[in-house]
Amino acid sequence: MTAVEETNTRDTATPPTMHGALANMDEEHSYWLDSVEGEVPSDIHGTFIRNGPGRQRIGDTPYGHWFDGCGMLSLFSIAEGKVHFANKYVRTPKYLKETASQSIKYRGFGTQIPGGVLKNVGRMPGNPANTNSVYHGGKLLALYEGGRPFEVDPTTLETVGEYTYDGELKKSNVFSAHGHFHGPTGDWVNFGTGSSGMGLKGPKLCFNIFRINPAGKMIAKGQLPVDYFPFAHDFALSSKYAIFFINSITMGPIGQVMLGARSIAEGVDFDENQPMQIALVDLDTMQEVRRIETEPGAIVHFGNAYEEGDEVVVDAMWADQFEANEALSDIFNAEALKGGEWRRYRINAATGALSFEVLSDVNSEFPSFDQRQACRPHELTFAAASVENGSDSFFNGFHRANSNGDIQLHTLEPGFYGSEPLYAPSTESEREEDGYILEVVYDGFAHRSSLVIFRAADISEPIASLPLRHHLPHQFHGFWNNEVLLKAALAG
Repeated sequence: MTAVEETNTRDTATPPTMHGALANMDEEHSYWLDSVEGEVPSDIHGTFIRNGPGRQRIGDTPYGHWFDGCGMLSLFSIAEGKVHFANKYVRTPKYLKETASQSIKYRGFGTQIPGGVLKNVGRMPGNPANTNSVYHGGKLLALYEGGRPFEVDPTTLETVGEYTYDGELKKSNVFSAHGHFHGPTGDWVNFGTGSSGMGLKGPKLCFNIFRINPAGKMIAKGQLPVDYFPFAHDFALSSKYAIFFINSITMGPIGQVMLGARSIAEGVDFDENQPMQIALVDLDTMQEVRRIETEPGAIVHFGNAYEEGDEVVVDAMWADQFEANEALSDIFNAEALKGGEWRRYRINAATGALSFEVLSDVNSEFPSFDQRQACRPHELTFAAASVENGSDSFFNGFHRANSNGDIQLHTLEPGFYGSEPLYAPSTESEREEDGYILEVVYDGFAHRSSLVIFRAADISEPIASLPLRHHLPHQFHGFWNNEVLLKAALAG
């Protein structure tokens, strides 16, 4: 049991690739999932929110990069053994103008406006609000690291507008799609690439760091200097530190982008001569306290982080290249999208000593864990996996690591493709093992998607599969909240 069962239509000798799920889903829905194989546990209560591009084409024109499609929120509201589904596009200026004209009106990470240099000069990429989401301080925000967040009404999914934290996020600030909860305080910490002023060689680049309290008020800011313009997508957070792994992925001269001569993606390069740097920022002072150089590498996503004495322990997905950018720039023809090596780093904040162990040799991405354990030692971590089974053009499974490094792997049937595995806690237990894993699975044979539920204690087989009436395009990231937020779900 993985998703929609239509065995009579399957040609298992040549299973479909992941490309079917790149088709647009222009329709917006709100309905109950009334077909269930298995049983939805009664101790799951809350909202599973996913964000990602709902469309990769506008009119007859494909976007120039997977990162550029307009953001579409998908909500699974779960309570009393029932599940409601709804999806809605974030009404950014990009979405509204391009929908009305059915043509590209904004540059993107890898998309240029048709018409050459004069159409693109001086224009920065539009904000599709398409990468992640968070519900914090009473606000539901759709996130994209190239701009400020967009607020969405969590009860209706109507777009409220760009959100600035009472003006604390300036027009020049960008706000990453990967903020992290600070478990001990309930604060939310995020960052964005920026500038701390001008120097002799031009802008002095930095990471702007933002700390927001549980009431939604920005209470602290800091800056971490960087020597070059790195690809900065995520960081790690422990009780004491914000931990930045400054990648060996460089973004190239921004001047050519401003002149309209190229997109940002065209300048992205993995520099094998650029050591990766690890910087620790003290969360109380918002000042850098330690920086370490290590082998060149690329880390796009992080799991949990915590302290053990002077050591900071960090889960991360490491690679020695960034070939993914080429695939993402030609997504309709990409042969495979994969991740990296699942590592657990140990950084000694006192001495600067650095070590790591490889938790899994299976290609891994999108780590997740029980957010109740954020910044604390935890028992379980989950990650998407790409398993070589003849049908691995996209993530086709996921695996679980416990605190001892023991791995359990679940591989989907050929022709089925998964997503970031997201942890949902049990309402009846504080134990991590008593929670659940939520996975959206695309059935390439039937061109439909399902919500599939696993027990965190044993991911060998799902306990429930709920097919949608349609496919869901491959999305990026999910978020769990312990409340049922949507009015339509509460009414049922």
